[in-house]
Amino acid sequence: MSKSSGKAFDLAIFLRLYKRGKPYRLPFFMTMVLVLALAGVVWIRPEQMRLILDEAVPAGDSHRVVQIGIAFIGMLLFEALIQYVQTQLANRVAQSITFDLRSEIYAHVVKFKLSYFDKTPVGQVVTRVISDVDGIADVFSAGILDIFRDLLKLVFIIGFMFWLDWKMTLIILIPIPLLFYATRLFQQAVKSSFNDVRDQVARINVFIQEHVSGMHIVQIFNREKQEEERFQQINREHRDAHIRGIWAYSIFFPVVELLSAGSVSLMIWWGLRGSLSGEMTPGLLLEFSTFITMMYRPIRQMADNFNVLQMGVVNAERVFKLLDTHAAQHDTGVVDAANLRGDITFKNVHFEYVENQPVLQDISLDIPAGSMVAFVGATGAGKSSIAGLINRYYDFQQGSIQLDSNDIQSIQLDSLRKHVALVSQDVFLFNDSVLNNITLRDESIPLESVIAASKEIGAHEFIERLPGGYDYSVRERGGMLSVGQRQLISFVRAYVRNPAILVLDEATSSVDTESELLIQQATERITSNRTSIVIAHRLSTVQRADKIYVIDKGRIAEQGSHQELLAQNGLYRRLFELQFQ
Repeated sequence: MSKSSGKAFDLAIFLRLYKRGKPYRLPFFMTMVLVLALAGVVWIRPEQMRLILDEAVPAGDSHRVVQIGIAFIGMLLFEALIQYVQTQLANRVAQSITFDLRSEIYAHVVKFKLSYFDKTPVGQVVTRVISDVDGIADVFSAGILDIFRDLLKLVFIIGFMFWLDWKMTLIILIPIPLLFYATRLFQQAVKSSFNDVRDQVARINVFIQEHVSGMHIVQIFNREKQEEERFQQINREHRDAHIRGIWAYSIFFPVVELLSAGSVSLMIWWGLRGSLSGEMTPGLLLEFSTFITMMYRPIRQMADNFNVLQMGVVNAERVFKLLDTHAAQHDTGVVDAANLRGDITFKNVHFEYVENQPVLQDISLDIPAGSMVAFVGATGAGKSSIAGLINRYYDFQQGSIQLDSNDIQSIQLDSLRKHVALVSQDVFLFNDSVLNNITLRDESIPLESVIAASKEIGAHEFIERLPGGYDYSVRERGGMLSVGQRQLISFVRAYVRNPAILVLDEATSSVDTESELLIQQATERITSNRTSIVIAHRLSTVQRADKIYVIDKGRIAEQGSHQELLAQNGLYRRLFELQFQ
């Protein structure tokens, strides 16, 4: 879990966050003007109440009472209107900023290397994009504006109180230093509990993401009760973190009420003295009583709003940490792969996912354009890693890889991946239609091309039988289709793009015999005049390859055609005999 800086308030993060509002300076400035207008009239209604009690009523001037009453109602309507417009503007600014942030985060994360997602739980990224960005919205819709509003209200209220009676005002303000001290302690307690809450939210998201996706494993192995107990523990820690924050609120608000009552008591004591001397009037007492309520409310709200601001800054720190993560593939390529033939050359390639733990060592091979080669070997030998380097899902540490005599890193990354297609064993389908899962919403691929490709692959008949045909929704991860059907759709997805290089990574290992026959027949057609790389455990799928590479512990142990490798009486022959004899 990412941790915050630990500061009570990180000004650098706040300033960086505040700069996000620059494109919306005009509506934000208008909002500030409205806040200023609301704060500037805060003293009017209490003053109107004093005028009624001290002047209009004693004089028996009913006409003036009505006038002041109408003005009072008018002021209420004016404040309500200003509050409505200010709230609308503030939330528009907040949502616009969070829209920009989410778009930027997604555009940033989508370019990350796969190695980042190998190490980072999906739920943690989801928390950053959803929960943390929502917390940032509160900074602009409430935090900054409400603190500014409350400060202005305090200035106008206390200033007007001093103008009315500076001695009574000083008496009333005696408890205020204690309130500021209590507010400071409250902020620190809530900041600590909020950090815990955000960490626990991320833990819950990670757990739910993993266990909903892997629910079949939980049920198959009868682990429901054990996983429920694990979730209860995480959920309990999340609850306890919230309770610690609630405890701070439960202490702070009664303290505010006690101090407010203290100010009222001091006002009554001083007012009684003034009443005896004729200096204090009922209207003035009522006005000061109203001002005390109005003064303590913004102080209490400021504590709450400052916590909103702190929480937003903590959220921003987490989001900025993600935005500052440099995990994208470095794309310095200038060569367009539009006319890629498909010649592939590896020279002494060394690759490792984790430092000092080599996966591939000294790999050298030549794959002529239009040929079909196969990689076989035990699980974990490094076969799929070779394929992952060809489309630059990962970058190697030593050696060189060339495509058509061009260094692979000199080729534009998006252009490279347009012309290298991958069909893997673990087919991922989105909660969308069959058509959109094939085209991935690429408008340059018409329905006619999809249908033609489906017929070539042998998937058209089963797709047509689905309710709605190509518009049928396959649900999350293609759950409404069989394994073989999902695999056929992934073949169509690759084939419709007419790639120069096609990689089939264990593409038939999880399908039934009928689907495997369909895929083998389709493979014969789509590999014609196209560089094809087949990675397989089933040796029956690679026997017609022009060349077979046997990978063992990250090295090329043997190479040759099917018959040549059998004649060598080595590792390939032993694998062949294990499968067929």
